[in-house]
Amino acid sequence: MSNNNFQQLLLNMRNFLQPIADKFEDIQKNPETSKFIQNVDYLVRSHERTSPFMKKLLSEMKGNSNLSEALETIPYRQIFRLLANSEQIKSVSILHLINGDLFQKGILECFDEIQIGNHFKRRKQLIAEAFKLYELEYFSGCLCLSHSQLEGIITDYLIFKNIIRKEIANGKTKFICNSDGKNVVGLARKIELAKDINENFLRLESFQFDNDQNKKFHNERNDLLHGSNIDNFNAERCFIVFIWIDSILGSIYRNEVILNWLYKRIP
Repeated sequence: MSNNNFQQLLLNMRNFLQPIADKFEDIQKNPETSKFIQNVDYLVRSHERTSPFMKKLLSEMKGNSNLSEALETIPYRQIFRLLANSEQIKSVSILHLINGDLFQKGILECFDEIQIGNHFKRRKQLIAEAFKLYELEYFSGCLCLSHSQLEGIITDYLIFKNIIRKEIANGKTKFICNSDGKNVVGLARKIELAKDINENFLRLESFQFDNDQNKKFHNERNDLLHGSNIDNFNAERCFIVFIWIDSILGSIYRNEVILNWLYKRIP
């Protein structure tokens, strides 16, 4: 190839590539593109930084049977964000997840979007107060409040599903099972009535604290609220109840919001 032909080839290549280079430069200058590139760079660097600790947290969860529902329901992105936003990543515990805006917002928004009654909606403020107590490490108050609200959520949904009904006589509130007319007394019976609604309620019915068959969810709740157990007012127990609140609310949201939305669009 002669020198002139080679120079002409280079010129043709430059003329061909220059518009592409100019377009790429314009794209890079676009604010949205620049932000996207920055986000990708942040994710890559954050993944490199968090990966070892992500494995550590997942290992801890798998090794603690009390956190079985967390493994079922907590999205990977929530754990990633917990680690990515932490300045002291080496000391991060999965128990810190509750203080994150992403976790709290997901729960609190359920009370706005699930339409099963005003009594249910009023629980939003109480759950928000329980979050604040957890953040302040007032675990005794947090645990009592969160246990009561989880039972209340289950009760509200059983009423909405026409499985039980509420009656007030002589100033006392009682719940009646619609299928047999018997009184529904205690959390254990409510969970039993709810277990066929979806798999989340079924897992709650079979859940055991500390791998102890004598420590079903209702056993622990009763012992705490009636004063016989004063040893378990701690962060892990509060975390577990919050995870179950998240799980049960998530299942109700799926049934009453997502599925209803889909049914309305089926011809």
